[in-house]
Amino acid sequence: MGISATQMIIYATLIRSADGTPLSATTDFASDADQRVREGKRCIKLISKHLHEFGKRVCLQCDDLSIHCVMDDCTAYMVVCEPNYPHILAFSFLDELMKEFNILYTASVVKSVRRPYAFIEFDSFLQRTRHKYNSARAIAARLNLADMSTDLNLNPPTYIKMSNLEPPPLSQLPTPSSSVPHTPVNIPNGSVSNGVLGKDTTTVGVALRLRPIPWYGWVAIMLSIPCTMLDLYRGAVAISMSNLDDIDGPSPWHGIYFLTEMVILVLQIRSLRKYNRYRKLQTICSFLFIFLMNGLLLDVREAWICFIYLVISLSLAIATFHRPFEKKLPRFHI
Repeated sequence: MGISATQMIIYATLIRSADGTPLSATTDFASDADQRVREGKRCIKLISKHLHEFGKRVCLQCDDLSIHCVMDDCTAYMVVCEPNYPHILAFSFLDELMKEFNILYTASVVKSVRRPYAFIEFDSFLQRTRHKYNSARAIAARLNLADMSTDLNLNPPTYIKMSNLEPPPLSQLPTPSSSVPHTPVNIPNGSVSNGVLGKDTTTVGVALRLRPIPWYGWVAIMLSIPCTMLDLYRGAVAISMSNLDDIDGPSPWHGIYFLTEMVILVLQIRSLRKYNRYRKLQTICSFLFIFLMNGLLLDVREAWICFIYLVISLSLAIATFHRPFEKKLPRFHI
């Protein structure tokens, strides 16, 4: 892989991820007048406010530059590059910075600093590594990018836009008026219809989808359908035939337990099929509630039927846990 004079690293910096305090940076003062450096520093400040929202690797692609970021436990390493600089070289550069910085400074030292640029002496390594990555000859002679290519395919970066970091200018939002038709207007971070800002439906980062439901999950779903219908029937019958004043007769609580069990089973099936951030907690709570309901229904239901309900609920919970996200990985070729 070769690079041209128009493909280069412009600026690099290290910041503390907890509060955005700058720790070190390239001190090429001649380049500070470059408009791209000023724009890159502005974007870095915006990214530093959202470091924990995008994951360990982040890539911001703009018209005139690209910014790459890598995080460890307490430090974020950022580099501003030309827009056509190869991603694999940018992340390899940041990986070298992270390894060297972790050798020289511990996490406790980084957390204890009180003033900006406390590790400015690290600039000498920043400059040497930057010059190496801006030299096509040095890259061809010294770098082995096979491991980085594999790592990027397994752990791809999150791709973000400027619209994910700052809201659109107010001048872009139309003012409500009776003479203006209700026509949606597209803006970088959502849509506006008659002055009402809509939700951004774009996704950030790699495409994600849930893995297919395992076979035992489908079996549990099919078996839960007649179980919910039976709960609905027995719950309605128990409520209609029970009497609160009849101590020896059927209790209306049995009908409530049947109907509650039906609702919980339906919710557990939904947690399996549809994604939400609390679905694993929901399916565990659902299993515990169904276990409780069957304990309360033992006097009106056979024990083996209670066992079937518990097996179905447990199968739905296990299938939910075994259905994580499946990443559609981009390709990073050398």
